[in-house]
Amino acid sequence: MKRKPLTLTTLMVLGVSSLSLAEEISSVIPESRYVSVQVGATPAQRNLLESIISIHIPKQLETIGEALAYLLHPYGLRLLNTEEALPEQALLLSLALPDPHRTLDPITLLDALKLLGGESFEVTINPVTRTVSYALKKDYKQFVSEAEIKKAVKNWTQKKETVSHYGPVNKGESLSSIVTVAGLKGMTLDQRMVQVFQANPNAFLNNMNALKKGVMLNLTPKNPAILSISAANRIVDEQHRLWRETKVTP
Repeated sequence: MKRKPLTLTTLMVLGVSSLSLAEEISSVIPESRYVSVQVGATPAQRNLLESIISIHIPKQLETIGEALAYLLHPYGLRLLNTEEALPEQALLLSLALPDPHRTLDPITLLDALKLLGGESFEVTINPVTRTVSYALKKDYKQFVSEAEIKKAVKNWTQKKETVSHYGPVNKGESLSSIVTVAGLKGMTLDQRMVQVFQANPNAFLNNMNALKKGVMLNLTPKNPAILSISAANRIVDEQHRLWRETKVTP
């Protein structure tokens, strides 16, 4: 097939596009007479799914659904709720997490999501709501029945509702990631964090951002008090302020 030569107009457009892309990616500015620094967003900051991750899924997280929630939380993404997603997604979420998939290092976030979905599920990311969902590929629908899908939805829903304890807590784990994995139970993230924080005073070093390593958390306290959204927000903000002050104190 004979190739058409690039016209001058085409070359100019390509040149301008390349220049614009380069400027968008980064720019070099002088910091001093002899030193210049490159500023601008990194590729991972512009596209969270291209972030290179190195993570080990804690042993107490037994299912793929729990692993996905744990994996997504630091990036502001969340797994689509069972009520919002296709029912077949529960088939994947309720599966046991394979040991070879427990350590992901190094890998992009997108590839990790594809890996956990396996060959039978296709992952979809909504860039507006920043949600992740899974759909069973057409060629694999023949292997499951409607009854099996309904059973998976029931099992996954019950598991999310019956998680009562979490631990022992590993180094580097945060209260926000733990309650996200365990389930918010109809509350906001801040409300759930405050609830667990107040129910486990001995698990923290005087601040909800200072979670002790090796402790067990009670996630279903007796007679739990649920603060209003605004009250919970104030407590979380104050805890964060105090924690930052402690961190910067010489």
